[in-house]
Amino acid sequence: MRADAFARAVNLTAVDVPGFTPSAKDREAESPTEQGLQRRLDRCMGAAGGLGVSGGGAHSSPSFTRRGRVLDETVSSSVGFAPTAADAAGELRLLRSARAQGCLASYLDLLFKGKRYGGGAIQRVSIAQGTPPAPGTSGGFGWRITAAVNVHGLSAPFYVDILGFVYGPAEVTLLSSGALIPFPAHAEEQLFRLLVARARAHPL
Repeated sequence: MRADAFARAVNLTAVDVPGFTPSAKDREAESPTEQGLQRRLDRCMGAAGGLGVSGGGAHSSPSFTRRGRVLDETVSSSVGFAPTAADAAGELRLLRSARAQGCLASYLDLLFKGKRYGGGAIQRVSIAQGTPPAPGTSGGFGWRITAAVNVHGLSAPFYVDILGFVYGPAEVTLLSSGALIPFPAHAEEQLFRLLVARARAHPL
């Protein structure tokens, strides 16, 4: 299928992220609670196509990780599809809206409640919204999610960046994270531009 070929051509590979190691196993399946929260998020946002933050891509790269003594970084990409380009454009408008930011904040508060990361409790989740340039596409969207991980009374920041763009009926998303400091901005920008260039070189 053309959609499958497009996703394979666009998604990140190990060659794109030297020094990172791909995950050795598939992503964990969502629990019933997580599935319920996902449906709640979709209802809040009014999302029909299951794109972007509201649904996750049907075609994903491995999750690539670079581990340091203190800092860990991860990055991955995904490609989702709406029924039509007009539907995808509607999803983009939604993802750029203040309503989407409120829905996502509520979703993350419930998702992280009681969960632990690296042995620590996740606290103080905040979201910043932006619009990364994506020339030649229908437009981009961006989020930075910041949280604090509390371990034995010590708090350390954790960052997740979600950058994406819509191209025809497709939405391409770059997901990166970093502990203590955000994923390096220059590397994130390079990878995002790479995804944009690949999408434009492989029209649907």
